[in-house]
Amino acid sequence: MSSRIFLVEDDAEMRRVTRVLLARNGYLVSEASSAEDALAEITRSLPDAAVIDVNLPGISGIKLVEILRGEPKTAALPILLLTALNKQGDKVQGFQRGADDYVTKPYDPAELAARLEALLRRSTRSTAPDQVLTCDELKIDLNRREVTVKGEPIALRKKEFELLTYFLKHSGQLLTRERISLALWGDDVIVTDNTISAHLKNLRSRLGVYGPRLETLIGEGYRFNDRKT
Repeated sequence: MSSRIFLVEDDAEMRRVTRVLLARNGYLVSEASSAEDALAEITRSLPDAAVIDVNLPGISGIKLVEILRGEPKTAALPILLLTALNKQGDKVQGFQRGADDYVTKPYDPAELAARLEALLRRSTRSTAPDQVLTCDELKIDLNRREVTVKGEPIALRKKEFELLTYFLKHSGQLLTRERISLALWGDDVIVTDNTISAHLKNLRSRLGVYGPRLETLIGEGYRFNDRKT
């Protein structure tokens, strides 16, 4: 079955070109020219992934990513951003808000297709049935994509959830930035140190008493401390 892609692009010609490209690669494409219209359509019928331009009228593409990540139905939606050339700040903000990848405009058609394919491939990796990770009163239900601390639910964005899951799966181990980047973003995405640091900072603040368990080992990497302090 063909994957369903939702394209959000305000430039009519760029939207047409991108739609044709995606269709030629076998995707079923829905589209909108604004974040407001996209929100209504995506909420009504959840696609397999979204391709979102950063520079949208009204609500920006980056703000749209943040909104989607904050809603339970779309929190895990794979998102690829289209960013302007030399807009490094857009890329960093996009990752911080929860985007999974980006392509710089004017983009190479083969690169866009390859990155979208890789993003969909990563998002469809299955987890074992009824798999639950725990550390004392911190619990991750992988099937339900839920995190609780002392029985209380904790709202995490997609990458924060993936980070916490990765740390608990490797509890007590030293994890370098390179290892984290490869595991969560793949080898086809360039991830800056600031991006990883921002995600970890947000994750620590959301975990409350378990936040300090995410330890920084200066010059080495990070570790989830699985011992009671």
